[in-house]
Formats: sequence, C-alpha cells, structure tokens
Amino acid sequence: MRHPLTPRHGLLTGLAAAHLLLVACGALHVPFLQVSDAVKPWAQAYAHWTGASSGFSFFAPGVSPAVRVSFDLEGASGEQLHDDFRSDNGAVNVRIHSMMLRFGLPESRDALARAWAAAMFGRHPDARSVTVRVDSLQLPGMEAHQRGERPVWSEAYRAVFERRVPASAGEVTP
Repeated sequence: MRHPLTPRHGLLTGLAAAHLLLVACGALHVPFLQVSDAVKPWAQAYAHWTGASSGFSFFAPGVSPAVRVSFDLEGASGEQLHDDFRSDNGAVNVRIHSMMLRFGLPESRDALARAWAAAMFGRHPDARSVTVRVDSLQLPGMEAHQRGERPVWSEAYRAVFERRVPASAGEVTP
C-alpha cells in the first residue's frame, strides 16, 4: 500500500531541494538565483550559516593558506619575549582565528597589526617594542606535491611597533 505524500513531507522535500540548490551554487561559484531584495539577505544568511555558500575548495590553489601570527617583544631591559597570542578561553581563540582569516584582506592588515600590537602592549606592560609577524602556509599544487614538494611557512607580513610614551597632562604637543 502506497502512502500519499503529506503536505509536511512535501514542505520538507522542497526545503531540502532548496538547500541542495544553494550548496550547488556555492560549490560552482554561481550567484544566487534572482530573488527579491527582501529575500536575498535571508538566503545569503542561511547559506552562510549552514555552509552552503562555501566554495568547497579543499585543494590548492583554491584553498586559502593557513596563517599564524606571532609576536616578538623587547622588554624594558632589552630581554626578548615571544607570545603567540593564545588564550585558555576557547571562544577567545576562535575570535583570534577569525581575525587571522580577515588578515588576508590587504586593506585590513595594518589596522589588525596595530590592534594586535596594542593587545601585546596590554599583556606585556614593560615591553618597549612589538614585532608582529604573520606567516602563511604555502601549499604546493597537486603535481608539485606528487614530485615531493611539501607545504612551507613563509613570512607574509612584518611590522615593528614602538611603545609611545604618553605626553604628560601639562605638556602641549604640536
């Protein structure tokens, strides 16, 4: 005996088909279907939230390189310190990782580096200078990997920040 498709099953099947369509659009880098301006933000938010809009680029060169940020500090008496900006709080580490991903945008780099340096001066109040170093993991293509090439870390960004001595309240700065 066959069971008829109930309205609930029809709705769920339609939603699953719409989701798969969004996944296919994301994988093929095809813009969303023409939808009204009222629906488009919701569709984009849904696709982003579920991962349907990701490009599914698992292999080089489509995958963006991994990045790591490290900080070399010079203390008040010249001693060298190293900090990798990790936290015991997992949520903080996720936010740090999100900032590292944002570092791939050239217009964000200097502002992020300044913010990171300020955070390091806050963590190390006696530091005189902070060197912000961002390394990226360069992945070889499949052919190069088959020839034996391996991923290598290379410096993508470096900036040195000096601690500013605040002007006293009575001084006038030009």
